[in-house]
Amino acid sequence: MKLLLITSSFPQNNRISGVFIPDTIHALNSFGVSVHVLTQNCDGRESITNELWPGCFVTYFGWAGGSTPLVEIMKQKAGMFYAFQYLIKALLSGRRICRVWKPDIIFAEWLIPAGFIARILSVLTGTPYCCRALGSDIYTALSGSLLGPLIKNVARNSSLLFADGFDLCRKTSAIAQGKECHFAATARKLENKKSGFSPFDDKGLFTFCSVGRLHQVKGFNFLIRACSILLGKGINFRCYIVGDGEEKEALENLIKSSALEKKVLLTGRLEDGDISDLFRHADCIVIPSLSESIPLVLSEAVNAQKPLIVTNVGDMGFLAEKYNLGYVVEAGNHHLLAEALIKMGNVKLRASFFNKQLYDELSSILSVEAGAKVIFDKIRGMKK
Repeated sequence: MKLLLITSSFPQNNRISGVFIPDTIHALNSFGVSVHVLTQNCDGRESITNELWPGCFVTYFGWAGGSTPLVEIMKQKAGMFYAFQYLIKALLSGRRICRVWKPDIIFAEWLIPAGFIARILSVLTGTPYCCRALGSDIYTALSGSLLGPLIKNVARNSSLLFADGFDLCRKTSAIAQGKECHFAATARKLENKKSGFSPFDDKGLFTFCSVGRLHQVKGFNFLIRACSILLGKGINFRCYIVGDGEEKEALENLIKSSALEKKVLLTGRLEDGDISDLFRHADCIVIPSLSESIPLVLSEAVNAQKPLIVTNVGDMGFLAEKYNLGYVVEAGNHHLLAEALIKMGNVKLRASFFNKQLYDELSSILSVEAGAKVIFDKIRGMKK
């Protein structure tokens, strides 16, 4: 089987967007699927095609937008020009791949922009397409945005629909007029690569960490405010926040104004091996997101068999309660988050959440292999 995978998020030169996609491709390769990735060139205006490994080619189409995300491009004065150029360049490269390589199916990672490109290519070449939905796709479609009708059209005409969350599957099916949507987890395998980072000697301290892009939607400001409450109660703790992003300066200022410099550490982006070490070091993992489906860090924490504190958004609350992973709190409420942290600091309470059988079961459901197999099986069934 040949699959043309279209995405606007693909890891290039240490960029972390779409980090789960290479592992998904490796898993598809193990089922006998050859994959050709179509994505933008974030480092130049020329189009380049490379073989990343046997069974995976990638075409980086050149455009003038560089590594700036389309959502940010559209905020600029010349946003429409760049978006149009992106579309045209992607269509020309995609049509060339379809003509020469002749894929059996087009697979779009996200309904917009990849799904829209896949929809047009399908019309031009007669190749069927399918899509995996992202939370922001669906929320945009339901928000009354001008892109809403376009996203719904892409979903309704897709031969198959997938989503990386159970609640997201229900919402995706709804905008597609009841068409079935299949759960296909997005996950990755942490590598062993390390940097020079190492956590402090936190013996005797309650330690916890959180991982994600430093963006408002990740809720790290609420975690820092919760830490301020712990400090006021005289609790000995250390909090590690892993990641980089546009909120870094604001979070640094909040940490400083709250006198938390020795208690809350912004580590910056870490290598996978560093994150694995930090997970082993920490007593629990915190995911304070304001909006989420099933984030990669949740599956990584489950693989590390660590208790969690999560906000009740997307599927996190449902999964945490079903598999006894830890405490669930209301999103955006730092007082409740602080209460959960105080409870989790109790060794006996924390131990009550560990059930290896439940962790292993959920780990299997959220694995790279499970997500890729769903995609493979459904496509193969459609072809038959």
